[in-house]
Amino acid sequence: MFKRRIPAVLVITAMLGSSVAAFAQKDELPPLPPLTDPASGHHIPGKFVWADLFTSDLDAARAFYTQLFGWEWRWVSDPPHPYGIFYKDGYAVAGLAFRKADSKERGYARWAHYISVPDVSAMEAAIIEKGGRALLPKRSLPDRGDIAILATPDEAVIGIIHSSSGDPGDFRPELGEFLWHELFTKDVAAAAEFYQSLFGYEVLEKEDTAEIVDYFLASGGHSRGGIGSLPPESETVSTWLGYIRVDDVEKAVEQVKALGGEVLVPPDPANIDGDLAIVADPVGTPIGLIRWEFPEEEEAQP
Repeated sequence: MFKRRIPAVLVITAMLGSSVAAFAQKDELPPLPPLTDPASGHHIPGKFVWADLFTSDLDAARAFYTQLFGWEWRWVSDPPHPYGIFYKDGYAVAGLAFRKADSKERGYARWAHYISVPDVSAMEAAIIEKGGRALLPKRSLPDRGDIAILATPDEAVIGIIHSSSGDPGDFRPELGEFLWHELFTKDVAAAAEFYQSLFGYEVLEKEDTAEIVDYFLASGGHSRGGIGSLPPESETVSTWLGYIRVDDVEKAVEQVKALGGEVLVPPDPANIDGDLAIVADPVGTPIGLIRWEFPEEEEAQP
């Protein structure tokens, strides 16, 4: 089993999220494929097991992510409810779904990252009881399983899922795959208590390092995500940010700009030696870039 310790990351002052809105109406979900194929039947509560990008511009998103990360693309369902999946070397990385923009002036773009839970109905009820609300109430999909998307009390968007086929295992993320997830919020203590009490995470305080992170969330011997601070004066809503592993952050940032994206937080030597950046796709969806070498890879280098 792969175990990792992800370094702390910086406080983000750039705009990461906008107002939270419902993701889909009751009849807007197409049939979705299994999360694991062949089925594993093994579940890992607390693990981030999937991500969906909801956007008003499918063509722009497909072009951006396939070129930036070398992702492959496959349609799952056609309009009026189009949905597709990005793959990396045959491994499913994320889904892409259409969501109509709220206005003509600004497109819609938001990632939803899903945590594996034993019971979606129970978790949905618990989150609502704590002050959250359902954006996409529980759906039961034959091949995918039970899913829901909610806003937590601090308005962060989080997906929950109990896969009917089982969860992906705790393997080492390769280049072009999600490596890390971090919540940025103004009340880190309240967020830590929320995720500990509902999801059963072990909450670990940051080590005495130069990087800025407040808590790590761990389960099953693995760090699952982090919680970092947003300044009180920030207009950014609480946001879960996913980081994709790349081999060269500077090069990836230049490619982002060439593809029509925006650099929100450029690489900075003060932040894990410049091996981290936060960018946005052409519609405005934030995503993290991180270069990370595992111990055995470092040992293999000349």
